[in-house]
Amino acid sequence: MKYPVPCLDRRTSIQEAIRTIERASFDRAFVVDPGGVYLGCVTISDLRRLLISGAHGGEPVDGYPLRHGQKLTAESREDPKLAERMMSDMELEGVRYLPVVDDGGRIADVLSLEDLERRHGLGPASAGDGPGRRVLVVGGAGYLGSVLTRKLLGRGFRVRVLDSFIYGRRSLEPLADEKNLEIVEGDLRHIPTMVGSLADVDAVVLLAAIVGDPASKIRPIETIETNVLAAQALASAARLQQVGRFLYASTCSVYGVGSALLDEEAPLHPVSLYARSKIESENIILGMGGEYFSPTVLRMGTLYGPSPRMRFDLVVNTMSMKSFVDGRIQVFGGSQWRPLLGVEDAAEVYARCLEADIGKVGNQVFNVGSDGQNYRIDEVAGIISGALGGIPIHRDRSNLDARDYRVSFAKLEETLGFRPGQTIAGAAGAIVSSLRSGAIRNPAQRIYYNHFFDSTEE
Repeated sequence: MKYPVPCLDRRTSIQEAIRTIERASFDRAFVVDPGGVYLGCVTISDLRRLLISGAHGGEPVDGYPLRHGQKLTAESREDPKLAERMMSDMELEGVRYLPVVDDGGRIADVLSLEDLERRHGLGPASAGDGPGRRVLVVGGAGYLGSVLTRKLLGRGFRVRVLDSFIYGRRSLEPLADEKNLEIVEGDLRHIPTMVGSLADVDAVVLLAAIVGDPASKIRPIETIETNVLAAQALASAARLQQVGRFLYASTCSVYGVGSALLDEEAPLHPVSLYARSKIESENIILGMGGEYFSPTVLRMGTLYGPSPRMRFDLVVNTMSMKSFVDGRIQVFGGSQWRPLLGVEDAAEVYARCLEADIGKVGNQVFNVGSDGQNYRIDEVAGIISGALGGIPIHRDRSNLDARDYRVSFAKLEETLGFRPGQTIAGAAGAIVSSLRSGAIRNPAQRIYYNHFFDSTEE
């Protein structure tokens, strides 16, 4: 079948059903009797609500009414009037996949809402035939979040963004007509808003944080509130609601200083509050992990590249912008190592983690980047200078940043087959093009710098 929606025997326990759906690529399962006759559909959200309401995890899934019973026969799926009624019911109830049963009531095929639209010409097909899982992206309007939101929508996910929008709404405004996008304005630290945003979601991506060493140094109390306490509260609420897939955005800054190539088992030497807050949250969230809550910690390299919510306080972006504005690149120190990662590539890793078998990525830590993009700062400046036609480089050998580390990304490549598509040279060219064209008119505006603000983001 084109859509391998899982099938469950009606005697399957609620908790085992949740586990089965969680490991599949869909947000629901079809329930059948011992003879394979279709009885109805159950969503993972339905099952989670039962547990929260007091049902025992060992009870069978058919111990409670199955809310979704739509189905088609081979003959009736060709009837445009019936198809139109069925599509209306599916959209009303949030059902995206429909079984087609044979004369004996057994599932012979599975159609999507998009299939029905195309088959009967009842309107433009919805974008993508993806799994239809609803993902909560906390910080979805930020530098990485706005890129990830677009990628997930393009892959057929339904996306709910929770963001405080301190940088404005411009990054998501072009997506206003996306029917698979829901936007919730609010602060992660506000418990009712945070808990409410988890309703009916199948996975959580936590990007929201006080990001970067300068921002954390300026706002230490808020860093603890957001990066540690609010992160812990969100993970705890997700766990209690049986949301098993939880992606936590950490940073390679946790390594601090190291002369060797550092893998996920290497000692951590944080040199900033930002890194210490991330380590604390990693430990708390991973400590909650188990069979039914399987968090994934993603330690990202330093991001670069264009984004709908642009930042110019990241090394590649800063050098590229300065080459255009000042006609030169400023380097402090230069010998220190950094792992670099394109923001589009980072979003791809998050999408792959959401699509992967949770048994492969759950309860795991991954360095996110590529071995080939471990660079000294001097090398980064040289690449950007060359890409932009030989921009002069001014070197100040004083080094105000104690971080100096190279990172191994072998585990990520082996598990997800990830290899980067972005390059520093390509990103530098794209950034300068956006400045030259006027798409970004004033790169000195505070909106492009995290440390100028007094709240949370991405």
